[in-house]
Amino acid sequence: MTKPRSFAIAWHRIRRAPYQAISAISIMTMTLFLASAFFLIAAGSQAVLNFFESRPQVNAFFSSEYVPAQTEIDEIKTKVAATGLAETFKYVSKENALEIYRNLNQNDPLLLEAVTAQMLPASVEISTRKPGDLKTIAELLKTQPNIEDVRYAEDIVSTLSKWTNSVRIIGASLVGAHILITLIIILLIIGIKVSARRDEVALLQLVGATPWYISAPFILEGVIYGVVGAVLAWGVSYLLLLSSMDFLNTFLSGIPILPVSLVFMLELLAVEIALGILVGGLGGVIATRRFLKA
Repeated sequence: MTKPRSFAIAWHRIRRAPYQAISAISIMTMTLFLASAFFLIAAGSQAVLNFFESRPQVNAFFSSEYVPAQTEIDEIKTKVAATGLAETFKYVSKENALEIYRNLNQNDPLLLEAVTAQMLPASVEISTRKPGDLKTIAELLKTQPNIEDVRYAEDIVSTLSKWTNSVRIIGASLVGAHILITLIIILLIIGIKVSARRDEVALLQLVGATPWYISAPFILEGVIYGVVGAVLAWGVSYLLLLSSMDFLNTFLSGIPILPVSLVFMLELLAVEIALGILVGGLGGVIATRRFLKA
């Protein structure tokens, strides 16, 4: 019977002090929204990084006005195969390049009309077994005649790796600071409520009530703030993610990490609720323990 009674008391106290409850829930929501935003950005960056690391590829482009002969393509293929580093070799003609371009821009008729096959360069695509082998193949291709530009994912992987690490460090620092601020605010709000019921608490102690019996409603109040804040933060972050889906699909075209699965989002919700319960409950525990000791 203690838990239902404690919950009923906690809910009654929240309803009697709505402005304090709104303040606590607002700061909890902002903190957990910040946490979910950084987590989604970090998870997305890691997924993009894994995509590029799992598809090590070099693209060598001929000049746009040059059409390589089959013998020239075969010669390049032989030299690449001789290194023993290549996994696949593919020649992309001007017509193939136009088809790829049309698939990428099929929703924009103006771009489709403005480009012809003669404007696009022929190229070769070579994938390697390891990302570390990209540079060797790229250097070989740069020495081949009529190849104008060589691109490979080494710089992309390096940049993404630095970006992902930066997001983790910055995100962890900001979220940690906000959690500390939130904990202090929850502690102050519940501490004020405990202090306002000083006589009631003293009377309960005199009749032999246990510390848990006295502190449970206050702790549950903090837990309620955490759960409500977590649900609101998750809802806002999910709505923003869904509303940005068109932009993200365009920005991440060709990288199959969207849409985000509902299971993943529910797991994020569970983590946010657990974090909210931890912060809110801890604030209640500290506030009541300090008062009871005093």
